[in-house]
Amino acid sequence: MSADDPDGAGTVADRRWDRVREIAVDIARLEALDRADGLDADGRIELARLRILAERASTRAMLADELADRIDEVERTRDHRGGAAGT
Repeated sequence: MSADDPDGAGTVADRRWDRVREIAVDIARLEALDRADGLDADGRIELARLRILAERASTRAMLADELADRIDEVERTRDHRGGAAGT
């Protein structure tokens, strides 16, 4: 990600990981409730839903990280070669 692009691929990946952490907090809260008092059917459904969301969100975050790494690599290679023609 270039310094003049604050919403670059690295920032997007960071936001994806923030979402994973947010979901993890919600999962931990429900798991603590389950250990303490047990969850009702709605609580168990919500916990299952959050676990699926976490799995999907972490997959997206990993893909965003990979993309950011590839973009950084391309930018470093381009910068090393003297930039793109006409720029």
